[in-house]
Amino acid sequence: MKNIKEIFGAVAFTLKKYSPEILMGAGIIGTVGSAVMACRATLKCDEVIDRHDDKMNKVDECLDRGEELNYTEQNAKNDRAVINIQTGLDFVKLYGPSVTLGIASIGCILGSFNIMKKRNVALMAAYKLVEEAFAKYRSRVKNELGEEKDYHFRYGTDVIEEQEVVTDESGKEKTVKSQKQSLNGVVGSMYARVFEEDRPDQNGSWIGSTQWSTVHDYNLNFLMRKEEWFNARLISRGVITLNDVYDELGFPRTESGMIVGWKYKNNGDNFISFRPENDSSWTFGKDGDALLLDFNVDGVIFDENAARKERA
Repeated sequence: MKNIKEIFGAVAFTLKKYSPEILMGAGIIGTVGSAVMACRATLKCDEVIDRHDDKMNKVDECLDRGEELNYTEQNAKNDRAVINIQTGLDFVKLYGPSVTLGIASIGCILGSFNIMKKRNVALMAAYKLVEEAFAKYRSRVKNELGEEKDYHFRYGTDVIEEQEVVTDESGKEKTVKSQKQSLNGVVGSMYARVFEEDRPDQNGSWIGSTQWSTVHDYNLNFLMRKEEWFNARLISRGVITLNDVYDELGFPRTESGMIVGWKYKNNGDNFISFRPENDSSWTFGKDGDALLLDFNVDGVIFDENAARKERA
C-alpha cells in the first residue's frame, strides 16, 4: 500500500510540475482537432441544406393546395418556423463537437499561461528575497571587515604582498609592506562579466565579449562611451534591463538579465555604472588586458508589486 501511495504521489507531483506543458500541448492538439472536425462537418452541410429545402418545398406545395388540404398561411408560417429550428439544431449537432473542443482547447492554453504567470511571479519573489539577503550580507561584511575584504570575498581575488623602500622625514630608509588584490579570473558577482577576448570555454560555451580589442585605451574609451550612452537612455526611457547592456557590450544574454536592471528615480542609484568598486585595472591596465565589469543593477524591475504580495 505504501508503494502504491508513493507511486501515485510521484505521478501527481510530475503532472503538477509539467502541467503548463501538458495543458499547452493539449490545447494545441485540441485546436487542430477542432479545425479538422469543423472541416468534416462542413462536408455534411449540403445534406442539411437539402433536407431544409425539401421540407420548405413541401410546405409551398401544401400551401398551393390549401383549399383542398385545408392548409392556411398560418399553418405554413408555423411549419416554416419549426423547419428552421430543426435545421438550426442539425447545424448545432454538426458543429457542436468542434466548437466545444475548440473552447476547451482555448481554456487549456489560457490555463497554461495562467500557471506560468503565477510561477514567474513566485520566482521573481524568491529572486528578490535572495537579492535582498545578499545585499544585507555585503553590508554586514563592509561594516565589520571593511570594503577591501568585501571586494576580496565577492570577486575571489588573490592577495599579493609587496615591499617598497621609502625614506622618512629623518632621511632614514625603511621597508614598508603593503597588500594588493589581484583578480584571478574568477568572477564572484552574479552580474559581473570579464571584458576579454571572445572564446569557447572547456564546456563549449562562449565567454568574453565580441567587442573586446587588444588595445587597452580603445576598450576604456568604448566602455566609458557606452556607460554615458546608457545613462542618457535611462533618463529618457526610465528603464534599462541588464540584457540591454549585455547586448551592447557583446556578452550573451541571461535569464536573470530579462528581469533585473535599472529604474530611474526608483530608490536606486539613478545611474548606471560598469566599474567594480576598488578596481584600478581601468586606469592602470595595458594592451591585451581583460577588464572586470560589475554592474550596479537596482534589482528586479518588473512586477515588483506582485512579487511583494507573494512574499507577504
